[in-house]
Order: sequence, then structure tokens, then C-alpha cells
Amino acid sequence: MAEREKRKRAKFTKYQEDPTGFVSNVLLGHLWSKQREICESVLENRFTAVKSCHGVGKSAVAGRIGAWWLSCFEPGEAFLVTSAPTFNQVKGILWREINKVHRIGGLPGRCNQTEWIMDPNELVGFGRSVRDGDPTAIQGIHAKRGLVIFDEACGMSSVVWDGAETLVSNDLSRFLAIGNPDDPATEFARSCKPGTAYNVITISAFDSPNFTGE
Repeated sequence: MAEREKRKRAKFTKYQEDPTGFVSNVLLGHLWSKQREICESVLENRFTAVKSCHGVGKSAVAGRIGAWWLSCFEPGEAFLVTSAPTFNQVKGILWREINKVHRIGGLPGRCNQTEWIMDPNELVGFGRSVRDGDPTAIQGIHAKRGLVIFDEACGMSSVVWDGAETLVSNDLSRFLAIGNPDDPATEFARSCKPGTAYNVITISAFDSPNFTGE
């Protein structure tokens, strides 16, 4: 079983530097320009913040980035941690997307509602909600290539944010935060300001393919 999974994974390693190609060719999906920009930012920058209106596919592309990360890099080196303010958001938004593309792409390992497990029984990714600002829910993960994704990032407290940043302490790791910066007092809104470590991508309703016809 392990050998079969190794052979399956080998065909994905060529996409380690090409997340958009992975989405297009493996997951058979189309990315519009801002989604491609998000993919390229995660490839090139340790920290990416996406401030966006609703309904432009930011959670969809985040789920595909998570799938790219775990499929193209070695288990044991690559690890995915996702979080959102509530468990229903974790399970019903981002991990719903991850499960969908895992089936479409015939990706290695297996997924349940909030976990990705490589054979024989190695946990390589999970989604957790963080209640009451408790950062321990996502701490304690040590990986050469850690990817942290915050969905609905405006609802994540500064304590949780600080805890998550400790998981991406090397140049091979990445942090992607997506959301609507409605509250200027949040850590997400502060991360979207000029001069931070974050590469900031802004998506307005006028950028959307629904508006532009892209």
C-alpha cells in the first residue's frame, strides 16, 4: 500500500513550483486572475493576506492550495493546518473544498471531514476551530514545510494569530489568511496594512468575473 501511494505521489512532485498548473492539470479546475495571483503569492511569499469581498472563490482557491501542498511535497515534511472562527466554517467551507478536489484529483492518502491522512496512518493536515482565543488548538506542529490557512481571518484573535505564526518560522513554510477586513481593530486588518510582512492581495466586487466577464 505504501509503495502504491509513493508511485501515485511521484506524478505530482513536478508541480512543487507550479500550483496553478497543479490546479489546472490535476484538479481540472479553472482559476481566474486573482486566484492565480493568490497561488503565486503563496509560492513566493511566506505571508499572504487576501482581503476580499464575498463570493469570489477565495475559499475555493485556498482549499486547492492546501491540496497542492500536501500532494506535491513529502509527507512528514509538509503539514497543513487550517482554522476559522467556528467548527462549521472549518468543516463546511474550506475542508468541503479540500475533500472535493481530493476526489477529483485522485490525490494521495485519504480525507475525512477535517483531516488528511497519508497511508498507512500518518496525519498530514487538519482543520480546527479556535474557541475563546485558545492558540493551543493549532500549536505544537513541527514540520519542514508548514502551511497555515486562516479562513474568515477577521474573526481570529491576535493571540491565535501569534500562535499560528510560530508554525511558519522558516522560509519553506507559508501562512495564507483570507477574509473580509470589516473590523479595523482585528489582527487581520492590521496585517493588510502597508509595511507588514504580508503580501496583500485585494479583491473587490468590481474585480470579480461576475462583473468583468473574465
